[in-house]
Amino acid sequence: MSDKKNEQHHREHKKAPGELKTEEQPKNEGKAAEMQNAEAQAPEAAREPEPPIDTAEDLKQQLEAQSDRYLRLMAEFDNFKKRVSRDYERLVESANEKLMGELIEVRENLERAVKAGEQCEDVKTMFDGMKLIFAKLSDVLARNGLEPFGAAGEPFDPQLHDALMKVPNDTVPEDHIVEVFEKGYNLKKRVIRHARVVVSSGAAAGTDAAGEEEEKQEC
Repeated sequence: MSDKKNEQHHREHKKAPGELKTEEQPKNEGKAAEMQNAEAQAPEAAREPEPPIDTAEDLKQQLEAQSDRYLRLMAEFDNFKKRVSRDYERLVESANEKLMGELIEVRENLERAVKAGEQCEDVKTMFDGMKLIFAKLSDVLARNGLEPFGAAGEPFDPQLHDALMKVPNDTVPEDHIVEVFEKGYNLKKRVIRHARVVVSSGAAAGTDAAGEEEEKQEC
């Protein structure tokens, strides 16, 4: 009896794995079918067109909004330019007003000198008064940034001087100023008028030869 029970138990033990496979197979097949259906449905869902974000009417509204913004920006920039221009004009006017206020005193002094000169017979006194007025005028201009330049003997600089002519000169070296017809002026370190000058071309050839003959005779 014990042998029959063992044989029956052994047959049941062998049959169990097969039965388990047959029981689990429908479950696995169901999962595989679901995955295949999901994979088959996923591409179709991806191929479905998304609803459009912007319509023609939306694009039109965006263009109108951008155009309106551009026009407002241009108007603001135009107002800014006008405001800066007005501020600059006021600044120039205030600077001119200050300069004119200082020149009024010089003009009044000149006017008094002219009236005094009509009745004054002392030329020396008249001349001394004119020198004082000139000094006052020069001081006013210097304090406002005006500086004259150009003097005989200085090197010629084409950026500062206009050469009217070149002449030989025994005492002034070549390319140096012999005479100044009109002084030049700097306004706050910027040239506003070039000096008009005569430039030396060096000693004359005949002068050099005469000098050499004199040296030989002395020897």
